[in-house]
Amino acid sequence: MVRSGRGRVVATVVSFLVVVAYVFVTLLFVSPPNPVKTAFAGVTQGASPYFAQKWNVFAPNIAKSNPQLRIQAQWRDDEGRLVKSEWRNVTAVEFAAVPGNALPSRIQKLSWNALGSYLTRFRELTTEQRAVVQDTFIERVDDGYRGIPPQQLIDRLVAIGENRGDVIDLLRYDFMIKEYTTYFATAVFDKKIERIRWEVYRERPNDFDLRFQNAAQYEPSITRFGWRQADDRIRADALATFDDVVARYGDGS
Repeated sequence: MVRSGRGRVVATVVSFLVVVAYVFVTLLFVSPPNPVKTAFAGVTQGASPYFAQKWNVFAPNIAKSNPQLRIQAQWRDDEGRLVKSEWRNVTAVEFAAVPGNALPSRIQKLSWNALGSYLTRFRELTTEQRAVVQDTFIERVDDGYRGIPPQQLIDRLVAIGENRGDVIDLLRYDFMIKEYTTYFATAVFDKKIERIRWEVYRERPNDFDLRFQNAAQYEPSITRFGWRQADDRIRADALATFDDVVARYGDGS
């Protein structure tokens, strides 16, 4: 009985000290700068991984950057010369439809989702294969230019990587993005688009401790992909959808 009573006393004291220590460290973190906080700076620094709040406090897998799909197009003028456009932000146009809508459609983040899938496939390639994918997929022929045939691209990429499945998955998505961006560019510039290319423009927000600073902590990063030949047939009904989006929410300039 004596041992049992002494054990309860020891457990109570230890529990009380643990609670006091936890409350004390918590107060150090939430209190404004003061002499006590300065004196115990080593304590707060050591306990920071367990007490400090980060951006991902409510979302452990929060994205660290904001990727945006930006495009550039080329077309022929009346004299047959290639004209190059400025860069336009497709993702910004889609997101312009979100403010004021509590339940926006998923189509309003179409390019965001597409970039995620495309970059996942891109990262599966070797360094040498990525360099090829970021190059131009256009070749000269007798009567002008054309897109490099898919089988040639597959053979070229497999020859330096031996991962045929990953290559085909990437090229399928590359073709899809080429079609999507061609429609968007046609709606924006109202021209017969001959070439299209895109880039992934990433902006990373400041770390949590610097969240109130106006100056950006990180420089934007750009992953650019080469020109693709816009040789697809443009359907009037599909183009009308893009025309409507551009008319409502802007052209991404």
